[in-house]
Amino acid sequence: MDEKVDRFREDVVLFTRRIRTQRGGHLLTPSQLQALAHLDREGPMSARALADLEQVAPQSIARTVSMLEGSGMVSRTVDPQDARASIVAITALGLQTLVDDRSRRSEWLTAAFAAEFTDAERDLLFIAGRLLRRLAGTPESAPQQESLMNS
Repeated sequence: MDEKVDRFREDVVLFTRRIRTQRGGHLLTPSQLQALAHLDREGPMSARALADLEQVAPQSIARTVSMLEGSGMVSRTVDPQDARASIVAITALGLQTLVDDRSRRSEWLTAAFAAEFTDAERDLLFIAGRLLRRLAGTPESAPQQESLMNS
C-alpha cells in the first residue's frame, strides 16, 4: 500500500505543478492566488481568519495581504470589533485577476480532458475530484485504518 500511496502523492504533485503553469498572465504567487480565492468564496474577513484558512502564520499572511494591497487586489479597513485589527476584502481588480486565472486554467483543463480522455475516463476524473476534495478535508490526525493499510 505504501508504494501506491507514494505514487498517488507524486501524481497529485505533478498535476498540481502542471495546472499552476497555466497562469492568467499575472505575476501572483500561488499563495496570493489562494488568499484571493478565499476572500472571493468566504467574503471579507480578518487577516487572522485568512491566516487560519491558509494554515499559515499571521506574519506570512500579513506579507501576502500587504503585497496584494500594494497591487490593488485587496483593501483593508479597520475591524469595527477590534480597532487593532483590519478586515481584508477582495477588490474588483483582485476579483477580475482571479476570474482570468481560473478561466485560463479551466480552458487548459477542458482542452486536456477533450484531447486525452474518453467520456468514461472524464467521469472517473470528476469522481476523483470529489474524492480529493473530501480527502483535503481530512484532519491531520486522522487515524490510520488497518484495512486500508493492508490492502
